[in-house]
Amino acid sequence: MVVGFRLASSKGGDKQSGNGKERIGCFEENQQGREASPCASLALITSDSDWSSPEVGHVLKQHNVADLPLLATYLISEANLQKSSRWSNYISSLPRQPYSLLYWTRSELDRYLKASQIRLRAIERIADITGTFDDLRRRIFSKHPHLFPKEVFNLVTFRWSFGILLSRLIYLSSMDGKVALVPWADMLNHSCEVETYLNYDKSSQAVVFTTDRAYQSGEQVFISYGKKSNAELLLSYGFVPKEGTNLNDSVELPLSLKISDKCYKQKLKALKKHGLSASSQCYPIQISGWPLELMAYAYLTVSPPSMSKQFEEESGSMDLDITSQELQNRGVFLKQLAVDLCISEQKILHRAQYILKRRLRDMRSGELRA
Repeated sequence: MVVGFRLASSKGGDKQSGNGKERIGCFEENQQGREASPCASLALITSDSDWSSPEVGHVLKQHNVADLPLLATYLISEANLQKSSRWSNYISSLPRQPYSLLYWTRSELDRYLKASQIRLRAIERIADITGTFDDLRRRIFSKHPHLFPKEVFNLVTFRWSFGILLSRLIYLSSMDGKVALVPWADMLNHSCEVETYLNYDKSSQAVVFTTDRAYQSGEQVFISYGKKSNAELLLSYGFVPKEGTNLNDSVELPLSLKISDKCYKQKLKALKKHGLSASSQCYPIQISGWPLELMAYAYLTVSPPSMSKQFEEESGSMDLDITSQELQNRGVFLKQLAVDLCISEQKILHRAQYILKRRLRDMRSGELRA
């Protein structure tokens, strides 16, 4: 079954809005591979979208603002216009404060995710967004206060818009890799069990997806947000799948070569030959196993000087306020998300530890070749 998301072009598909007529988004089912009829226009929000406040968009483009911060500012600008924006219905339906890790306080990250590597990535992402806002404020917002008033364009609204983008942007490979918000279609939920992705279909001029299974009338249709670990899903989307349902779940294992190693120079040369770093190299460990490259790297780093001739050969194989009921509920919810994530990561690490301990004995005795 092919499902397309398009703007209705029929006469009954228009309604009055603040700017005249507004088309209503709808899903259309395309049975047995038939082509969908061309649509009048496409409901996409991209870096090329028209601004309801053209002067604001012109100033940003004059300064060559990158696509992601440009789209973040676009969302804030359109949201501030409320009913005057062509996207008012869509923007009003967006969550005000999603549970992605962008909205966790530093104390919540430290308290609940101390044992997970995703904590550092969340802290880095928050710092990157803050840095991007500070750059725009210094270069543009402060020089055009009549266009970018502080009460509208500030770190709070910027973090909100970035949170929306990072959890809803869709990569459209058939449009030369353009990223876009697809209003209403981006509200489809994720399932780890489907291989269904949104993309742009040039023949029908619509954003479509082809389901990989049959659905009954009235049944919820799912898409995939990509082959991501539970930690990545929590980072960007604010949820953790049910235990055991995500076959792509993984934990990154960082490996490095100690500078105190007696054969540091020889091993470093072997690593560089294959584009690897001595300081830090991360490999994903899944419940089903790990990449052969991990074993090759580990074998090289623990090999004794007596095996120096084999280095080149072997490397080639390879602060929470809990006074209000609302915040109490938030704390319980965040803690449960963290527990779900840590349980899945712990299972992966325990299994890997058990197998690696046995293999490490063989590696040290020279019996195992990576």
